[in-house]
Amino acid sequence: MILGGAFSSLLSFAVPLKRGCIMNEGKYEVVAKPNCSLSKQGRLYAVLAVSVFSLMISIFFCFFGAWMVLPFTGLECLAVAAAFYYMQCHSKDYESITIQDSELTIQKRSYKTITQQSFNRYWAKVYLHDLPNGNHDLRVCSHGKEISFGSRYMDNEQRIQLAKELNQYVGLAF
Repeated sequence: MILGGAFSSLLSFAVPLKRGCIMNEGKYEVVAKPNCSLSKQGRLYAVLAVSVFSLMISIFFCFFGAWMVLPFTGLECLAVAAAFYYMQCHSKDYESITIQDSELTIQKRSYKTITQQSFNRYWAKVYLHDLPNGNHDLRVCSHGKEISFGSRYMDNEQRIQLAKELNQYVGLAF
């Protein structure tokens, strides 16, 4: 069963979120991911297009005696390739919250590192921490452990709405 109401309004934001599946077993899951609109092949084509275009312009200037343009074009192509490589490395990153039975699990993936923190959902507390810039940081804490969620892939409004929804499921029985 897919949740309606507040969930459907969250789905319209720019950051793609796979959300709100409550199954018969009582599982609730929220996954926040970066918006990766280019495939691996698309990123390769973009790097090649920018590099070829830059090289064509620099070769044109080289014919007129401005050969010092070539090393800077090489640096530019290298910088563009490095940026796209970084994007590729982090394209599968995510943050997820799963509530199943009496356990709340937060899992984060950044490049090749996966971290997971589990809490007893009846003891966990969800709150918004005010930041100096006026935004809010969604945090889950229990028994002296605290973890932030959604700061990388969600905007302020999404974190506020998610905190309201999570407060319905933690600290209480389903």
